[in-house]
Amino acid sequence: MIESWLFVLAMMAVLMTPGPSNALLASSAHQQGMAKTIVLVPAELMGYFYAINIWALIIHLSAPVWPNLIHILHFLSIVYVLWLAFHLWKSAHLQQHNQKHPSIQPRELFLTSLKNPKAILFAAGIFPLETWNSPLNFVMVFAVFALVLLPVALFWMSFGRAILSGQNQKIKADLLYKGSALMLILCMFPVVFRFFA
Repeated sequence: MIESWLFVLAMMAVLMTPGPSNALLASSAHQQGMAKTIVLVPAELMGYFYAINIWALIIHLSAPVWPNLIHILHFLSIVYVLWLAFHLWKSAHLQQHNQKHPSIQPRELFLTSLKNPKAILFAAGIFPLETWNSPLNFVMVFAVFALVLLPVALFWMSFGRAILSGQNQKIKADLLYKGSALMLILCMFPVVFRFFA
């Protein structure tokens, strides 16, 4: 059984972080509406599912030959998260992303999630090591992942749509980016602690 569920905080923080998948959901909600965009969420979930498991398999297969790979990936994940947090602090590219993608299909969101570097974070540092020890742990962790992904996707659809359509002038994209960067740093403490423990 999984000893600590603190990884759920880090999972929420990473999923909330603005990125290509979230920007595609926001753009699609703005262009096609919420009802048509909600069908894209399973494509995003499947992209993450495959990417996380591919990285976990690479880590598992390389452990006997190169046992330090997990530590290297864990360290690079932490560096990536810190870079992402500080990069997002001064970044607001939602409008540009919306103009580049006029029509978003499930395949596009699947491939974007599959190539998303966040999957390395989940496989190497956020998901507990016990995830792959038993089918029960595997199912529980991915069920929690799906339960966290759904409200995050809904948030990005509604919030991104409001920003892109200019419905709410009080909401600023920069404020969201700064808030998510701060939340990302705070919620990644369990991952950083596990690296040094």
